Formats: sequence, structure tokens, C-alpha cells
Amino acid sequence: MTLLQVDLSQAELRTMAALSDDPWMLNALREGAGDFFDNYMMPICFPNVDVHNIDKTAKKEFRVKVKTVQYGLAFGREAKAIAVELGITVREAQAIIDNYLTTAEKFAEWRVNVKRAATDETLRDQYLLTPFGRRFQSEIITHKNKGNIEREALSFMPQAISSDICLVTAIRVHPWIKEQGAHIVALVHDAILVEIPGADPAAWTLADIIGKRIQSEFRLTGEAVFGDKVPYLSEFSYGRSWGDLL
Repeated sequence: MTLLQVDLSQAELRTMAALSDDPWMLNALREGAGDFFDNYMMPICFPNVDVHNIDKTAKKEFRVKVKTVQYGLAFGREAKAIAVELGITVREAQAIIDNYLTTAEKFAEWRVNVKRAATDETLRDQYLLTPFGRRFQSEIITHKNKGNIEREALSFMPQAISSDICLVTAIRVHPWIKEQGAHIVALVHDAILVEIPGADPAAWTLADIIGKRIQSEFRLTGEAVFGDKVPYLSEFSYGRSWGDLL
């Protein structure tokens, strides 16, 4: 058998850009714009570092930092937690965050509104209801758990929407995949895994065809949700085992 994996590229990041309508993020995530972290976030977070004139190890370290900031903010982490994760001071972490949020102003505004909606029922349907009908739910809000609920709300929309885009895509492409003699074996959040009979050039050719079809369907599903705001790009790989997909 041949195992094929097709996964969305930076799905949650694209979803947050679309939800916030942040022009800087949308431009940075357009097709052909290059790597978001290397070309866009790094110059913003580290304006005094010339990433083109540092060695690969240093560049990798800076990339880890900007990704930690991006996804940390997405899941409600603040400067103290990000500083601990990166092994830097809180002041350094806050400076990186400030540089980013000052540039991505609409994204920063969206974060504030989502946190407000997490504890204000009158705002929930405006900011915490997905296009697929999923509505953020929380336990009774107290002074002790308010921060946790706000963090859960920040991650709810990008995670739920990305997962449902994957699910809808799988439903749409499933009948066609069966016609090819293959079948979907699993969905892993924002990835679709397909098993194809055979482990020879013919199977690999079919894996390439199916991979490209799923890529196209991912884009169409994203467009059905957000129009042409941001492309839902994806990548695929295949091999004879899970290890071949890493």
C-alpha cells in the first residue's frame, strides 16, 4: 500500500488573517508571497537583525522565536509565558510582541474583541460563531477561570474552522477517491490521509493525482468560506509508511 498525506499549510494562521481582515497578514499570506515567518514576521519582530546574513543555525533559532510568538498569541499566551518558552526576558518577549501587533493592527484588534466576547454573551455570535455553525461554549465564568476561558476562545475559531475546512473537503472528495480504488483512512485536524493500493510507480502516479485533487478541493472549500481573502494552500507527500511522510 501507499500512504498519502495532504495537509493544509498554516491553516490556523490563514484563518486568523481572514477573520481579522488584517491587510498586512492577508498580503503576507497571498499566493507567491514567500515564507510568512522568514520574509514577513522576522523583519518585524527583529528589525535590527539581517536574516539574510546569518548562518542557518541562527536563522533557525530566530524562526523558532517568531513562530512561538505567533502561535503563542493565537492561543492566548502573553509575554511571560512566551519569554519562558524562548529563554529570554519578559521585556524582550514583550518587545517582539509589540513590534508584531503594532504592524498587524487589525489582528491585534480582533484578539481584543474575541477575549471580550469570551465573557460577554451578547458578543459571542459576532466573534465566536464559526461559518459551520459551531459556537464557543464555556463553563461558568469566575475571577479564577476568566483568563483560561479567554485563551480557549482565542484558539477556538482558528482551530474549529481549520478542522471543519478539512472535514468538508474530505466529504467532498471522498466519492471520487473511492472511484480511483483508494480510500480515506484518517483525518488529523487539518490533514487528510489516503491509502492507495500498491507500492509501485503506478500507485505513486495515482498518489500524485489524488494529492493534487485534494489540494484543489482544499482551496475551493476555503473560498466557499472566506471568498478570495486568503488561499488555503496545502502540501502532500506519500510513501510506504508513516515515517516516509515526516
